[in-house]
Amino acid sequence: MDQMKKVIATSIFEVFEKMFFIFLEPVEKKNDLTFDMETEIKFTGSAEGCMKMFFSDGLASLMARNMLSLDDEEVTDALKADCSREAINMVCGNLLRTCDSRIIFNLSIPTFQKNHPSDPFPFQQKAQLNSWQSLFDVDGESLGVLLQMQRP
Repeated sequence: MDQMKKVIATSIFEVFEKMFFIFLEPVEKKNDLTFDMETEIKFTGSAEGCMKMFFSDGLASLMARNMLSLDDEEVTDALKADCSREAINMVCGNLLRTCDSRIIFNLSIPTFQKNHPSDPFPFQQKAQLNSWQSLFDVDGESLGVLLQMQRP
């Protein structure tokens, strides 16, 4: 595993275990993997780029239930969106601090999109320059992470 993928995995594990009490496992390539929702955050500093996180609906529900101590019927789409945006904000901040703790990075406000049930978000797994992808799973629920970063 290359160094950046290790940093991504460590940041994911730290945030999801501490904030959401979720213990994700890294997963190798899955065929035809799609997701129900997507968050994105952009950053600038000594490096610039963006991070996207793709969530299954079940994972976003689990995050909201665990973080906010809710029952299943109390979880709303708005709470799933809020938890997803908070997750990407924390993971990206953790990752950037790990990459270069001496530099201040400027992060955008995270965006959130929920797909239409007949048109889920595909997760592309083609390697690109300055781009890293990782997949994670917990009890059949999936998380995809895409990081694009380059020096200005």
